[in-house]
Amino acid sequence: MDLQYNLITCGCGHSFGSTKMTKNYCTKCGSSTNIKTIQHFDNAGELSSAVSLANIPKEISKELVEKIKQKEMKQKSFSMKKSSDPFNILKMATDKNGDLNKNSLDKKLTDEGLLEITSEYLIGQAEMQGLLVRVNQNTWNWLS
Repeated sequence: MDLQYNLITCGCGHSFGSTKMTKNYCTKCGSSTNIKTIQHFDNAGELSSAVSLANIPKEISKELVEKIKQKEMKQKSFSMKKSSDPFNILKMATDKNGDLNKNSLDKKLTDEGLLEITSEYLIGQAEMQGLLVRVNQNTWNWLS
């Protein structure tokens, strides 16, 4: 039997997830009498997102959801355009003198929505492949 993931809301305003089909208790106030199952999900990831969104204060929820969508679109757009050349971001962060600075690479990764990859990793890979040479603690030059 597959688990069913449920989004549940309590009268106190708190939402939480559960896989139980019987008695549930609010994880905030402990109540078991004023709770309702709002939605069912097929996997825990979807439930987790739904619980997070349900507990966002109403005053900021619309703005926050919009920012999340924009960030996801930016990540998809970037990965679709440049996924074949992961070192392209290094070139984009290089200044007009040909210097690559760790801070500028960190900023470019953030601007492009690439939060799952670090500047240290990219620079390390480029150094191992002989593309970059370290000039000082936070600066590299291109070899080719």
